Amino acid sequence: MLQTLEMRWFKPGEIPVAVRQWFDQTCPGTHLGEAETRTDWYLEPIAPCDYLNIKFRQGRLEIKWRQMQFPQLSLQQQWQGRMEQWGKWLCEEATLQEFVPEGQAWIAVQKSRSQRQFVISADACCNLELTQLRVDNQNWWTLGLESTRDQESLHSIARQLSETCPATLTDQQAMAYPHWLFRRLRQNP
Repeated sequence: MLQTLEMRWFKPGEIPVAVRQWFDQTCPGTHLGEAETRTDWYLEPIAPCDYLNIKFRQGRLEIKWRQMQFPQLSLQQQWQGRMEQWGKWLCEEATLQEFVPEGQAWIAVQKSRSQRQFVISADACCNLELTQLRVDNQNWWTLGLESTRDQESLHSIARQLSETCPATLTDQQAMAYPHWLFRRLRQNP
């Protein structure tokens, strides 16, 4: 089982040019190469469940559940959000390679994801991702931080990024994928 600390925000539309330029040119951290494009399949949330995420990604099943949610953070008046601790199980059985999610229970989310990495120690890092999303002919984008270390490290990196990022990110936009999917589905039946 993997454990991570995460912060994430969702906004409708295309990634703003100023945010893309910041991420590509002046954002701290090591750029991890070209954007990765893929489609992830999420099991549709049955109820307002923002603590469980089941998805099929690149031939494997991933199950994530929120173990803890921390109090709201305000960073440089630009960013507000919540740090969450998630556990993840990965199932990479050979039989899953032939599994194709179909039907109304699965939601296809097309992603084009770019990443930057901050090395915290020899065995810990924090990734910043900027991802363009497309789901049901709607465009969204998300900015997310995922750390394999402690709260202080993630908070410090988030504070550093909030000082230069041109986007304002609010507590109302801060959520994990299952909450975003449920809100989006509820607003667009």
